[in-house]
Amino acid sequence: MRKIYFLLLAFAFAAVSNAQNVNVAGALIGNGSYPDLGTAFTAINGGAQTGANITVTIAGNTTETVSAVLNAGAWTSLSITPSGGASRTISGSLAAPLIDLNGADNVTINGLNTGGNSLAISNASTSGLTNTSTIRFINDASGNLVTNCTISGASASASLGTVFFSAGTATGNDNNTISNSSINGAGATFPVNAVFSAGTATFENSGNTISGCNVSDYFSAGLLTSGILVAANNTNWTISNNRLFQTATRTYTTSNIHNGISISSGNGHIVSGNTIGFATAAGTGVYTMAGTVATRLIAINLAVGTTTATSVQGNTIAGISLATSSGAATTNGILCGINITAGNVNAGNVTPNTIGSTSGTGSLVATPTTTQGVIVGVHSSSTGTILIQNNLIGGFTSTGATAAVAGGVVGVSISGVAASMTITGNTVGNSTVDNMRAGTLVTTTGSSIATGISVTATPVILSVTNNTVQNFASYGTGTGGFVRGIIGSTAISTTATYNISNNIITNLTTSGAFVGYSSGLTCAQGIQFSGGLNGTCIQNSISN
Repeated sequence: MRKIYFLLLAFAFAAVSNAQNVNVAGALIGNGSYPDLGTAFTAINGGAQTGANITVTIAGNTTETVSAVLNAGAWTSLSITPSGGASRTISGSLAAPLIDLNGADNVTINGLNTGGNSLAISNASTSGLTNTSTIRFINDASGNLVTNCTISGASASASLGTVFFSAGTATGNDNNTISNSSINGAGATFPVNAVFSAGTATFENSGNTISGCNVSDYFSAGLLTSGILVAANNTNWTISNNRLFQTATRTYTTSNIHNGISISSGNGHIVSGNTIGFATAAGTGVYTMAGTVATRLIAINLAVGTTTATSVQGNTIAGISLATSSGAATTNGILCGINITAGNVNAGNVTPNTIGSTSGTGSLVATPTTTQGVIVGVHSSSTGTILIQNNLIGGFTSTGATAAVAGGVVGVSISGVAASMTITGNTVGNSTVDNMRAGTLVTTTGSSIATGISVTATPVILSVTNNTVQNFASYGTGTGGFVRGIIGSTAISTTATYNISNNIITNLTTSGAFVGYSSGLTCAQGIQFSGGLNGTCIQNSISN
């Protein structure tokens, strides 16, 4: 009996070990059943597959011991889906791509999420070695779709991502789409970047789309991190209707920048309908960044080209809390909604971005340990053509960690000599009293600063029209605090043209005593420009 028992165990073990989890059909060469996806791909790579419509079904969980590499093929289509009405997982722990689309085109990986079917793809490796990723597009992989999947990774490199768009050879990795998927960490270990793309000079990665995805838990305590990072040699990306969030508090140990969406090359990008903030995809909880180092957070960070303007519309940035030792009081401050450092950008335009909240207080909160750490709604240091239009900005609170540490809030900040800068139709500060709040009324002893629209450079053309600046407050008993509606704090160029008109500025409050004015008087200014204006300043309304 004992021999029979052990024989049965051995038989059962062999049956599990030889399980055929991946089925291939419709191929000219390679049809059959395989233990894992890598073996199936090797079989498909064995033939040209001209005109074939290949189906790959995942009938059981697979553990990949080497990269599943799919090379370029002449098939008409190749689809990968789960089967059997169950959750399927393709997993491994590889210092390499788990799934590698190596020049492969017209591939669809569809997790379905119907009839009990779902597909998770996970690479648990924490290696920072080159190419560690969960899905990689390389060598002109184009026209591919990954949808309805859970994609998990833990790469420790700042130049990689869970989804990685890599180098091209003749055209670039173009027109690929990641949609309706969850991109997150592998268990309790997180990737530095959830999505990362770096193309090849003259062979840019172009026309790629990240849409409708839940992108969460991208973080490294010691590195610059991003949810979606479109780096060098990319153009014409669409990043739309995604939700970027952190499910728990993240704590930095090294001073760094944490980005939601960052694009640093190319033209004609569309960044629309994304929500950055909160602790869940449903928009509940708080996206919390902690630490005692000089961390700065930028929700949307852009350094783009001037050939075709990049459009940033309909995004929501809210439900964020940042603790930092940084006291950055200029440019993009310590916490910034939209940061534009290069290129032509239409920010807002027809469909407004919401930065903070349209009512109430405390949607974007910063707690600096160094005085006047500033929350900024939109910042531009670009020399290009910039349109900041129809945005809704409100609900900022910057309060120092102690009473002596002042805070700072700025709705729109311009620090670059733009060719043309238009700021129009924005509502800066919502309808709730003191919702744009720097410092605390009762306790702050420092010098807090609060400004609606700040221009610290001299754009060639500056138009500030039809904006509403309301309910700003700077609290503190220091001698350098102030509240201002619209300010130009550098001497105006005699060759520049300015139009400051039809703005409404109301309900500005400060408790600071400003040196340079009568002793003990607070400093509140509606509109103030240094050096005069070469242009018009008419029909503005300033009250309360």
